[in-house]
Amino acid sequence: MTLLGRGILSATTVLLLVALVALSTTGLIGAALALTCAVGLLLLVVLGPERLGTGFVLLAMFTAPQNAVRPIPTADFVTFSDLFLMVGAGLLLPTLLRRRSRYPTGWLIGSIGVIVLVFVASLMSSTPVTDLLYGVRLPAATVALPLFFLAWAPSRGLIDALAWSYVAGHVLSTGYALVAGKDPETGRFDGLTTHYNFFGIAATVTAGLLIHLYHRTPRRWRWVVWGAGLVTVGSISLSGSRAAVLVVVMLVVLYPLLERSLLSGYLVVAGGLGLVLVGNALLGTASSGSAFSRIRGDSTTSFSDNERTLAMQTGWSRFLQHPILGGGFDARAYDAHNVYLEIAIGIGVVGLAFHLLVFATGVLPLFGTGPLRRLGYAPLGYAAMCMLTNSIWDRFVWMGIALAVVAAVDRPDDGPPGEQDEMTTDPAEVPMGAAR
Repeated sequence: MTLLGRGILSATTVLLLVALVALSTTGLIGAALALTCAVGLLLLVVLGPERLGTGFVLLAMFTAPQNAVRPIPTADFVTFSDLFLMVGAGLLLPTLLRRRSRYPTGWLIGSIGVIVLVFVASLMSSTPVTDLLYGVRLPAATVALPLFFLAWAPSRGLIDALAWSYVAGHVLSTGYALVAGKDPETGRFDGLTTHYNFFGIAATVTAGLLIHLYHRTPRRWRWVVWGAGLVTVGSISLSGSRAAVLVVVMLVVLYPLLERSLLSGYLVVAGGLGLVLVGNALLGTASSGSAFSRIRGDSTTSFSDNERTLAMQTGWSRFLQHPILGGGFDARAYDAHNVYLEIAIGIGVVGLAFHLLVFATGVLPLFGTGPLRRLGYAPLGYAAMCMLTNSIWDRFVWMGIALAVVAAVDRPDDGPPGEQDEMTTDPAEVPMGAAR
């Protein structure tokens, strides 16, 4: 470093110290902010921007399934996960600019189409400003989050760490649910999310990530994956989400078909069904509003079914008013309680086609051979859930799906030398018809 550079750095450090001291004298809040800034600067110096930025993204993944945890309780559009991700992305910006990343063609076409249709539908509506403010939330989740991870291009090991962070965040949310207790009116739990159904959706994303982690984890440590799976099944039961139960059962049934394996596939099916039974026995009976009791039909289901039927009828009527390009998104964007119908209402069948192109990018790796292909289980489960939920642009969902989009540009020869897929190294997991 030159003499001039050292002088600038020293002067900047002195100015920051003076500013922090002045801030600490303004009161308790000022002192807390000064301490936070001081710790942040220390970590920046010790770790460097890239490592610190990676740490913030890991924190963003950890807090993603906890969308009720917010820095400002009254600001329902900003979560701690959003803040951590923004800080992390800012610190990683030099890294992003240096890397030559790959972007799936289908995802690029779909993303551009979604952005254009959101603006077109908003401008054509009677309240363009309001509709645009709501509408930009869709590309903010479905385009911006995958774009960040594609530009960052984290290593396979780091992707595994990000997936584990999401799983750990949901496990903590489940623990909080048991401590906080159930809603006395519905008998359902919501953990650290804003709604019982969101708690169930976070569990289905977690379940998809756990399938990926099962194959990326050495066999001696797979008991950790099974333990997290048991907690996840229990959280689904506690949430009371019937859709979440159906999605997890679907993943368990489809697993041997998608893996094209005999012994491993059916062992996982048996284990998955066992987790469902044990999870319901241990946690589901803790609430009369559990998902398993609601599937059989209880006092909480009739009202919910009637509301869903009415929402579908109302949503279909709105869709028929502007079926091609949509009528824009507004405060009633959630009303149809079906993501595909909600998107068609907002940006029409043309916009829905572009959205499905974005979505398919995360699912298609399942049919490939890459080590990250099983990340596609997360968007596959959410694709089924979309028919029964109104979670149209929630970032806690797309934080997990964005990892699957990265798998679309990962090739078997992209990893470090010697890195192999767990599926090919386990003798019990040889695909049907393959030679051993």
